[in-house]
Amino acid sequence: MIAPANRILWLPEGDARSWDYESGGWASGGRNPSGVRIDPESALRATVVLACVRVLSASVAGLPLHLYRRMAGGGKELARDNPLYRVLHDTPNSWQTSYEWRETLMLHLLTHGNAYCEIRGAGELRQLIPLHPSRMRVERLENGRLRYTYRETGGSSTVYSQDAIMHLRWLSDDGVNGMVPVEIAGDAIGLARALEIHGAAFFGNGARPGLVLTADQMLSPEAAENTRNQWERAHRGPDRSHRVAVLQGGLKIDAYGGNNQESQFLEARRFQVEEICGRIYGVPPHLIGDLSRSSFSNIEQQSLDYVQNGLMPWLRRFESAITRDLLTDDDIFAEFDVRGALRADAAGRSAFYNTMAQLGVFSVNEIRGLENLNPVDGGDIRVVPLNMQTLEQANAAAQLAMAPAAEPVAEEIVVDEPATPADAPTVLGVLDQYRQGVITIEAAKALLQAAFPQTPEVMVDTILAGVVVPEPEPEPKPEPVLPESLVASLPASRAMTLSIDFDRTFAADPALWGEFARKAVADGNTVVMVSRRPDTPENQQEVSETLGDYREAFAQVLLVGDRLKDEAAREAGVEVDVWVDDSPQFVRSEPEKPKRKARRRKADDGTV
Repeated sequence: MIAPANRILWLPEGDARSWDYESGGWASGGRNPSGVRIDPESALRATVVLACVRVLSASVAGLPLHLYRRMAGGGKELARDNPLYRVLHDTPNSWQTSYEWRETLMLHLLTHGNAYCEIRGAGELRQLIPLHPSRMRVERLENGRLRYTYRETGGSSTVYSQDAIMHLRWLSDDGVNGMVPVEIAGDAIGLARALEIHGAAFFGNGARPGLVLTADQMLSPEAAENTRNQWERAHRGPDRSHRVAVLQGGLKIDAYGGNNQESQFLEARRFQVEEICGRIYGVPPHLIGDLSRSSFSNIEQQSLDYVQNGLMPWLRRFESAITRDLLTDDDIFAEFDVRGALRADAAGRSAFYNTMAQLGVFSVNEIRGLENLNPVDGGDIRVVPLNMQTLEQANAAAQLAMAPAAEPVAEEIVVDEPATPADAPTVLGVLDQYRQGVITIEAAKALLQAAFPQTPEVMVDTILAGVVVPEPEPEPKPEPVLPESLVASLPASRAMTLSIDFDRTFAADPALWGEFARKAVADGNTVVMVSRRPDTPENQQEVSETLGDYREAFAQVLLVGDRLKDEAAREAGVEVDVWVDDSPQFVRSEPEKPKRKARRRKADDGTV
């Protein structure tokens, strides 16, 4: 960087600058109509200009700048393996961070209309060295390329080709040099600065307007000058205000000029804030501390409008210049991440994330990434509501129910939702069809696994093992005719008695099995609970507390201890059709299989 004392405006030899009132530009070294000299350096003394430059520079510097790679199937990914990623994202040179580098370039753009960086080195050793725009001259050669000539501190000149310079330019009338915003808007900035100087001088003079000292007799020029100097030495400045004055020689004091109220001093200062912020730099006044026209209802909208209309053009200038001057691969591009600047409040973000998650657009980990949280295991799966299936999925489910046992097609139904209490009719319908022999056990298992893929296979096997299938009639029966709706509602089928185990079944998910029991009772079935817990007051109290409001759905609760559940239930007068139990070996004893008699093998000679 270059120290302010060494900055040199590039001008032809012998040229001086002053304001030309006809052309509206600097011509030969003076002040603008406000009486204040305005150039890219002095303009920053106007607090409104300094505030706008600060806000825009900090906004561009604070946003994450990433390098992306276009993917073959669409989308993008971070190109962290590209050497330029570290240069843009972390350290563009040996003494600046990415934040400081972008802040410097924005300062140059907002005051001089141009920003330059020398591209030094290549690959991982590449550096981007800022060059002060007041020392740079740009020429367009006959071949269409640009040549950059930079005046060094010692007075020598360095010539750069177009490939060695990264150039960002503001609004340009020739496409080569960006116009200087503080000179184009010099009158407005000069007026704001003149108002500040006037206010400082007014209070520096004791908050009194100009005075005129008059005498009864003619004073010589030397006497008049001495009198004025003596008066100012005695009374000028805030520390000398309101001192006693001694007038001699017939001197009198007359006030001269108007006051600040008559000249609408405060109104003029406020208007200059609005004019420079909105019309020159596109910054909402509330961002620089002027809340006179801001309210709770519009300040959020003003902030969003600032990002979209005030900040976005500067970001696009950076991205386009990086693509043009630093990149050669068409699949690599630079982009600012503005999601943080567009974030709503907590309630708005929550509603947005909830909608995107239900539509399957965002996964849990993607939402956590937007909230700057670490990913969790299993958080990359997208889910959709169970009642939002496609027509293809609905048809596949119907064909699966009609298919023979040897051709299960459970894999064709993909539902990422876990089983919920609302799914009880589906489970009961499948179990009743299997109990009546409408579908085979393989088809029932495939249907349950397809509808509830997150349910463990051992749990599905346990549920099916608890279904009591009646023995077939000895005489052959014709092939049963399937009803029109294979998944008919439970009331259309014969009422059943179902038993739900307590430990590791109901107690594992009381809400699921409680709603299951209520739905079964509402469809005309009977639900009981048979547990191998000993029948003690403590166990009765624990089971009752766990059942809670679902107790009314159970016709009986039997604590049978070590006895077989089916035998104890029959003794209590309960004939169970379907057992929902994680331990089917405790339901009933398996009949012993007849032992085969050993066959004796005859030897070759006929002996046994």
